[in-house]
Amino acid sequence: MFPRVFLALILGLAVRLSAQAPIDTSLPEAPLPHRRVLLLFPGYETVQDPSIPVAPLRTRQKFEMAYRKTFDPSFPIEALMFGSYDQLANYGPQYGSGGAAFAQRIGYNAANLSSTFLFTDALLPTIFHQDPRYFRKGSGSIKSRIWWAFRSELVAYNDAGKEMPNYSNMIGFGMSTALSNAYSPESSITFPKTMERWGVKEGVSWGLNVLREFGGVSVPEKHQTSN
Repeated sequence: MFPRVFLALILGLAVRLSAQAPIDTSLPEAPLPHRRVLLLFPGYETVQDPSIPVAPLRTRQKFEMAYRKTFDPSFPIEALMFGSYDQLANYGPQYGSGGAAFAQRIGYNAANLSSTFLFTDALLPTIFHQDPRYFRKGSGSIKSRIWWAFRSELVAYNDAGKEMPNYSNMIGFGMSTALSNAYSPESSITFPKTMERWGVKEGVSWGLNVLREFGGVSVPEKHQTSN
């Protein structure tokens, strides 16, 4: 029952809104844009202008995106941010309290982030021939653009510019969450807790889509001013 409802939701979302920035397979390969989100985090995965067609990503570029996000100077900061939240809120794997537990939470989040980047930006997009980038709607009402950001969690583009279910995110978040059970305390490895962590990843990803959608958060790095 649930798979049918989920599939119907995906197809309904696909019909509801049309493509905003189609991929043009005739365009030559373009380098990944050197952009920053919130002046700190890498913004390779955002197509800024919805009116300009973009070249498809090559397989090499998908792995390059995952590599650059994992080895970016901001990566330790991300792991520290998520680890700090887990420590303060006592969320996620139950490592306990104190400095040792905090260090474990930082390590847990670093491993979690790196596997998420690998699965959602590189491995699964290559397997499913999917473009892992976020294509901004760029105009319309606030409600419609928030809806677009949510829709993009479920509907993506393939390498030829056709819409398809966003397998890379839906499956990739599940895979990275399941993998995280390998380095979580046994008391934290339950089906409900695993599904909760998967849902949190989807929610965080949607929130990031909203930030990307409304602009003003992605700026070129100093050495590159073009997209």
